Amino acid sequence: MGTRKLAVRILLAALFSSILPATLGVQSAWACASSPSAPIVKTIWGVTGGPTFTVTPSSTGDLPTSIYYAYAIKKFTKKSFDPFVEWINVPVTSQATVIKYVPQMSSENEMVTFSAYASNNCGTSGQTQWYRKLVTNENLSVTKLDIAEDLPLSVGSIPSYFFSPMAYEIPQTFTSKTPTVCAFDESAKVLKLLSAGKCEFTISQNNELLETPNPDVTHIINILPTSKILADTQKDRPDEIPGFQIHVVYVKVKGVTPHDYYQSGDINNWLTLANVWMKRKINKEFIFDTYQGTYDVSTMNSRYRTNELEFNSLESAPTSKKAGPLAKLRAEFNKQNGGEIQGKILLFIIDAKLAKDYCGLAETPGDTALATPYVGGCWNPEFGYLGQTTKISGPSKTIVHELIHNLGVKHVCEDKSDLMIGEGCVMPEENLEITIDSKNKSYLGASAGGANIFDLKVWKDGSGVRHVRSQGVCYIKEPCLVSDAYWPIVQGDLAIQEKVNGKWKTIQKFKFKKIGSKKFAANASIIPASKGIHTYREYIPATKKYSAYVGKEFTKNVLS
Repeated sequence: MGTRKLAVRILLAALFSSILPATLGVQSAWACASSPSAPIVKTIWGVTGGPTFTVTPSSTGDLPTSIYYAYAIKKFTKKSFDPFVEWINVPVTSQATVIKYVPQMSSENEMVTFSAYASNNCGTSGQTQWYRKLVTNENLSVTKLDIAEDLPLSVGSIPSYFFSPMAYEIPQTFTSKTPTVCAFDESAKVLKLLSAGKCEFTISQNNELLETPNPDVTHIINILPTSKILADTQKDRPDEIPGFQIHVVYVKVKGVTPHDYYQSGDINNWLTLANVWMKRKINKEFIFDTYQGTYDVSTMNSRYRTNELEFNSLESAPTSKKAGPLAKLRAEFNKQNGGEIQGKILLFIIDAKLAKDYCGLAETPGDTALATPYVGGCWNPEFGYLGQTTKISGPSKTIVHELIHNLGVKHVCEDKSDLMIGEGCVMPEENLEITIDSKNKSYLGASAGGANIFDLKVWKDGSGVRHVRSQGVCYIKEPCLVSDAYWPIVQGDLAIQEKVNGKWKTIQKFKFKKIGSKKFAANASIIPASKGIHTYREYIPATKKYSAYVGKEFTKNVLS
């Protein structure tokens, strides 16, 4: 080669090397130091239509020469995705290169998965892959959360997917407004509960990886403090408050390994959440038995096994000679307590599964109820407090449901979301947010469901006009049922007699009503006029055909 030609080539090479950086503004696409970083894939929802994927080179690392992307569609009628399309190669000319892919929206297509990677002469990046539902932006709204509005501090943390729309995660941005109460841990993808109080946070659907027309929304969750746990006791402690209350008994069933629901704090949480839910719904709270400012819960190691306490129906047979689980448990606790519990509802929390299809049982009306928060059916210890779509945990819902049965309310079937729906009703096929007599025509201000619970003196605010029925107890100037037995024949009116100064005095007579084939009842209720222990008996005078019937005497403790 001649000297002149060689000089020209050297000059051209020098000129090219001096102008190339100024022309491209970045490192040469033909030269690289390392493989490119993975490209940034952003999902954009417009005001109408479904998602659009945009792919841009990463702002860090060497510029790629190409970006490859592929996608696959899942149809509603299939369980898996269709095969991915062949990788599509798009040249990258600068840092401002933008690649777009718009998946087809149709009634057949349910979801799309999109994957992309970058390449240059030094190698390829890792792949990024996203799954997106083929829906419009309205379906991504997070204005309502499918978790309870009140949670105990013991929950600890909430996975971030509980705050994601349609039960799948998209790259939302979470910001806590109360970092001393709750804070997001991005690495663990959880909201950590740090202290009791108002947990307020914002969810945004606009960031580097996501864009929607939906505005940022703020949510508030009330975090409840941990209540004091007392030492285990077998007896009802001295009352802090006079009058009616609900005493809770934690029952460990013979032959069943217990979960220690009381010492773990779960029972206290269930009671608190039951009342908080009631307060939100109807501005009422039950009166639970307390001691030293916290729940007075007794523990009973029952002598019964599960097969001796099982029940298969919520309706008890009045003619059965075999005592049911409620009667067995009440009698067992009265013996353990050293005396009969009077003027209180006994609520048994049973640490075992007693029925296949039910989580609780109660007298309707009455003063005894039970709940069975067994794992796998009526209680989910991992996510149970979150309530999800029902907005109330399973045990708390059962407690409120059974206590309202004690107040005289039967199952009501008009609304599938109602708290008191149950056996005999057409049940919902999916979980619904629980309501409580939303039309106020069954048991709130009305008695079509069996009782108007606002009439009863069972509330913390002292409202109500009469007490709930309780074994062995009557109240001054309130009707008190003293005879509800069934009779095979009628030989006259039923008299209720009271022993006064050693003599029996008839205080009221009742006529029998036929309620079935060879079944009659008087449902005798008297109205005591004075406090104290009163002794009564049933009495039916003799006739030409029958001798007199004289019932056994019984006592009632008349309270004010």
